Amino acid sequence: MLTGKNVELKAGVLLIGDGRLLENANIGIKEGVIHEVSVDKLEEDYDDAVDLSNRFVMPGLIDAHVHIRYGPKQETVPSSDEYQTIRGLENARKALSAGVTSLGDAGAIRNVGFAVRNAINDGLAVGPRLFVSGEMITMTGGRSKKPGDRLEVDGEDSARKAARSLLMYKGADFIKLGTTGAISSAHTGPRHPQLTVPEMRACTEEAHKCGKMVHSHCYGEAGINNSLEAGVDVIVHGQSLNERHLRLMKQRDMILMPTLKTFCGHLEHLGEGGVHDRIVTTGIWEETEPNFRNALENEIIISMGTDCGMPDNHFGDNPKDLEYMVNWGMTPMQAVTAGTLNAAKSLAVEDKLGTIKPRKLADLLVLKKDPLKDIRHVWNSLEYVILNGRFL
Repeated sequence: MLTGKNVELKAGVLLIGDGRLLENANIGIKEGVIHEVSVDKLEEDYDDAVDLSNRFVMPGLIDAHVHIRYGPKQETVPSSDEYQTIRGLENARKALSAGVTSLGDAGAIRNVGFAVRNAINDGLAVGPRLFVSGEMITMTGGRSKKPGDRLEVDGEDSARKAARSLLMYKGADFIKLGTTGAISSAHTGPRHPQLTVPEMRACTEEAHKCGKMVHSHCYGEAGINNSLEAGVDVIVHGQSLNERHLRLMKQRDMILMPTLKTFCGHLEHLGEGGVHDRIVTTGIWEETEPNFRNALENEIIISMGTDCGMPDNHFGDNPKDLEYMVNWGMTPMQAVTAGTLNAAKSLAVEDKLGTIKPRKLADLLVLKKDPLKDIRHVWNSLEYVILNGRFL
């Protein structure tokens, strides 16, 4: 539609992304970066102007927890890395079309996530910004069906080497730790602690040296205890948060990524077996809503993260995570913040993404209807996705 090099947007209502809004605001964009935002006339001249005075403009969504390599159904025989990379590009495209302008890929195997990220960054494919952890760091056998399935470590030195390799050789954007078992692992319980505190602390130290965040996959009090002791930044899933956990998370400005979309989605497929039924039989489901409401009441920073790529959790439906948050007590404005600024914080990119402010990248959504009246308008009234100042 437009080159995006120098453009002025006139927005009817501007949702900044941090809980504030402006009416009749003007946004000046230069070379894909927001240059100025004002309710008054912009100070500089722009080559193009787009009248969105009867539209709602908000930051692009950031889904900070996906698995880009997976298809819609769990595979009995894994596809090749090459096939998973191609599928990852298509998954990313679907998310972008739904208004997700950034993704956090949390645990692709080997080079798959990095290949998708680099292809998009190099302009070989159109897709959202990708922030990639590389392989999830796990204990031996913790999440693997056979040796070599995952990046396995044993002991502090082994864990430190794994984190350094991801950060230094692969350019990982954050580190993902397998702190407990998973619902999808038949040979271990989701609340069973796995990585030790010294192993986790070693990974955390290496990530923090590079200014990178550490995300901890964990359920249950033991896994959360270990995560807090190791100094991680983001608790992913996090069922069984107790008052001590919440107090420490609040003090440290830690982030909860509850991945509601995957849990709520499982209920639609009960009786089909596998991970869908294990959400109930493991007792995880009964904790999910009370846990979320308790975190919200205690003012914990909550970030969007859908776990898209898990069975029957489809790319392109990513924004529905916000609907579950609103159903369980968030205001629509809080949900918008969870999907923009808070998600940017979870990836340590809030300096360039997550809000509509000068010097931030011009990733924006244009909506026909007010998302503060109905959060579903974020996707069912989506008119334009703007990436790097360009209308897609």
